[in-house]
Amino acid sequence: MAMAPSFAATIKPYFTAYFRAHMLTLYTPPLDLWDITQVGTDQNWNKIYNAVSGGSMPPPVANGYPGVWDSYTQTQFLADFQAWKNANPPYPP
Repeated sequence: MAMAPSFAATIKPYFTAYFRAHMLTLYTPPLDLWDITQVGTDQNWNKIYNAVSGGSMPPPVANGYPGVWDSYTQTQFLADFQAWKNANPPYPP
């Protein structure tokens, strides 16, 4: 039986330092993508999932940093993100 995905090993690696900085500086209120207690709330989980599935996240390439994922990475993230949520209760808001 496969182990449930963990935040540290499965989800956090998708969020590069660039993506994290983007969400900390340009998102109101700031969202720390490296903080399981912020990403794991139902509200933030839904916002992230919808933004990725809609193509508005990750942010586009800017200042030489890689941005938008290819379709495989986007699909894999959404599957991993959903599996992580299914295996873990939401964190308190």
